[in-house]
Amino acid sequence: MNTDKLSKLQQIASGSQYATASSYDNSEKINNEFLKQKIKAIVNSTKAMYKNNTFRGFESFQEQTKNIPLVNDEIKEWYWNTYLNYDESSKDKVKENLISNTEVDLESLDTAVKKEHYLRDKVSRWPKWLVEEFKDDLQNFSTKNAHSNLNKAKLLYQDDLSKRLFELNDQDLDPDVGESVHITDMLKLEKMNLLDVAKSFNGRLGVMGSNKEFILANDLKDISEVYKNRNAQTPSIEEQLVIDELAPDFISNHVKAKLLNQREKINLDNKVTEALAANILESGSLSRDKWKEAFSLFDKPDYEQLIQRAIVGEINAGKVYSDEELVKTIWSSINEYKDYFNNTLDEGNNNATNSWKFNY
Repeated sequence: MNTDKLSKLQQIASGSQYATASSYDNSEKINNEFLKQKIKAIVNSTKAMYKNNTFRGFESFQEQTKNIPLVNDEIKEWYWNTYLNYDESSKDKVKENLISNTEVDLESLDTAVKKEHYLRDKVSRWPKWLVEEFKDDLQNFSTKNAHSNLNKAKLLYQDDLSKRLFELNDQDLDPDVGESVHITDMLKLEKMNLLDVAKSFNGRLGVMGSNKEFILANDLKDISEVYKNRNAQTPSIEEQLVIDELAPDFISNHVKAKLLNQREKINLDNKVTEALAANILESGSLSRDKWKEAFSLFDKPDYEQLIQRAIVGEINAGKVYSDEELVKTIWSSINEYKDYFNNTLDEGNNNATNSWKFNY
């Protein structure tokens, strides 16, 4: 059996993976050797062309080799060694120039992002010693940019959350439920990526489940209860950390403002209701046994004053037309509502009503 056939049988027996790896290694070696020969040819031609001007020859060498692909460490280190030794008498100077020119280039760039990108592009072609020289700079720019990118991401998140909270302004919150409960509900929905679809039902936030039932945020266990047939996901751990850091203040401010507005509206409504109830009492349109219904509409009722208003209403309605009728009305009113006065208007205490003045 000849040597070629034996070699092929050995490759088949050892498996295609080995053969492929071997082929790749051989291809890399061949490519490296080709590039070395190409670079050597450029060295020789530039030295021959500028035999009396080594500096011009080196410039020409740089220009002709600047785009040669340095695809692996072997050819990379070999190229830069050739670069430094183009003129052995100037080796140290060339090395210094590489470093100083890089520093000048970095100084000319106006942002950390540009500087990081510049160094990353260079590092892909540099020898190990030059990478080591600028390693700390690259790390510093990278860290600074990462921090800057994180801050940008946080600002974008805050802006996005503010807009989404604004969209929830039409969803009322139960003013009789504490702030912390509503805040907890909203944070839970945000961390489950469901705040965008949240709705309010009886003043509590929740979402519509996949079976068209309303699920309170407090009762929600998993996002699959909402999106059964969709590959919905909760935010990543990194996103959850940002939510934990930034969302509480925004959500807390939203809940506080919302509850304050609703509670102020309730207080205003109560005042309007009290004014209406007072007008009804003074109109005399209510029978005496219905006065208590009007009294119940006052947050802090002054029963003595309210009874006076009701008696004024009796006069206004023409039901009281003499002193005798007035006395009867006063005492019948006091007797009917004596439990409202904590015994301050009991029988025989005429002084309490002496200040009451009525015109009829």
